Amino acid sequence: MGKSKFVVMDHKAVYAGYHQDLRIQKPESSMWLSFAIRKGVPLKEGTKHLAIQTKDHDTKGALFTGKIKKGEYGEGVIEKFDSGSCTILKLNSRHIVIDFEGSKIKGLYHMISTSNFEKGGSDNYLIFKGKKEV
Repeated sequence: MGKSKFVVMDHKAVYAGYHQDLRIQKPESSMWLSFAIRKGVPLKEGTKHLAIQTKDHDTKGALFTGKIKKGEYGEGVIEKFDSGSCTILKLNSRHIVIDFEGSKIKGLYHMISTSNFEKGGSDNYLIFKGKKEV
């Protein structure tokens, strides 16, 4: 798939509570995939966290930091946790594989869909850090 960019935001949302937003720029696009991860992007192998896909963001929205006003969707404070380049190795509705090159988020990550596509499931994934093949 190719090289891309990513950003992870700490989001202290009034209603949804603390979580991290993982945003990955779609290849050859100005739009960014977006996922809310309640426990944050796992930093150690063997740890799996739920990642809920949210609406895609344009670049301005994906990189926004600051305070979202009262009454607006996502109300609360957003601060950058990490960012960098990444290589998207696989991207489909059931399995996403990305090699992150950030200062905190580094290495190969898998996102496996937990949806039951035959029954019209939601866009939920398990995200975990995998091992790079040598």
